[in-house]
Amino acid sequence: MINRFPTLAVALCLGLTGCSATTTGTATPAAPVPAPTEQTLPTLLLAAPEVGAALGDDEVVVSREVSAPWDDSARFRSAPSGPDGTDLGCLAIAGAAQRAVYAGTGWTALRGQVLREPPTAPDWSHFATQAVVLFPDAQAASDFYHRAGDTWAGCANRELVYAQQLAPDQIWEIGPVNSGPDMLTVARTQRSPMQWSCQRALSVRGNVAIDVEACDAGGPTGAAAAITAAIGERLPST
Repeated sequence: MINRFPTLAVALCLGLTGCSATTTGTATPAAPVPAPTEQTLPTLLLAAPEVGAALGDDEVVVSREVSAPWDDSARFRSAPSGPDGTDLGCLAIAGAAQRAVYAGTGWTALRGQVLREPPTAPDWSHFATQAVVLFPDAQAASDFYHRAGDTWAGCANRELVYAQQLAPDQIWEIGPVNSGPDMLTVARTQRSPMQWSCQRALSVRGNVAIDVEACDAGGPTGAAAAITAAIGERLPST
């Protein structure tokens, strides 16, 4: 049954003099951001124009989408030294969302993208990888983040060799790791055969890890941290 008493009260008030209406109430708080699920992970990734803005290049496009970690481990097995005796121990700094890095962490879902200039572009000077990784709960994600902090610290201020079969090995210089409660960042500079500069960034919000790499052929970049922070704003803070 439709309640008509409010309408009747208004009609009576309009027909009388000296009648006033007072509206009271309290502000309604904003609805909380829903917890992420495997189905909503893709919505956390930045659109190509947003990534391009961070890179300073409005031509970047999505060149690949994935739902499983990347695996570059074969590039480091025979390289000289890292925390575990090989450069494989620094795989987390070499690239975002690597399979060996997430092995045994309990992650349940992943969505990622590679972005760069389109194939028709005359030059390739910007590159980014963005990934979001779902964990069963916030504690599992937090544990992963703190272990990553120790691993990254063990790879700071050293050389990293990325082996290639059909081209000269890439020699990278890793800078100091900036470690905070909300984000890890580190710069990586290619000494040969080219002069790429990359930044790695890792953050955790709730039960999601945000894993990003951004590279610029023109010099140092802070784009990975910017992309990571922007994705984090789409997630619940706790």
